[in-house]
Amino acid sequence: MRFRVPQYINIEDRVYLGFFSFTYAQLFLVFFAFLISYIAFKVFSALIALIIVAIVVFLAILLGWGKINNKPILGYLPSLIQALLSSKKYIWKEEVKIVTKYINVPTIEKYVELLEEEIPEKKVETLQKKEEVIVIENPLSKYIETAHKHGYNPYEPYINFPIPKFPKRRW
Repeated sequence: MRFRVPQYINIEDRVYLGFFSFTYAQLFLVFFAFLISYIAFKVFSALIALIIVAIVVFLAILLGWGKINNKPILGYLPSLIQALLSSKKYIWKEEVKIVTKYINVPTIEKYVELLEEEIPEKKVETLQKKEEVIVIENPLSKYIETAHKHGYNPYEPYINFPIPKFPKRRW
């Protein structure tokens, strides 16, 4: 090959410290978590400092090693800040104006009594069952008469359409 194509360019460099290996971003997050923890123990009382340390260490671990869709959370952080600070105007949601109209409905002062008509009874007619007449045709008799012809079927639908014979190719 004339030109070499770079490989593994999306893998971050690592710093090896004994048994642990950190990327530079993880190393700085751990460093600042310890720095904030040290300052919290010097400035605040022990109980408040422990609460601050727990929150800071949790955030450092979450930002350093947490992943969403197999991508680090640090990549989502700028988008999250932009989404939280930007205005929330949804263009795709159309505002619907509600218009109310009042309609005067006339009231009925006089009620008309409805008379129920008697429903006539159904006429029941009994139908006589027709006896079925079975007519036996013997279609095989025609086939037996022509059985001496091999492959001949008088009931074949394409009997009147002969199979075309194509000339042989000469090449």
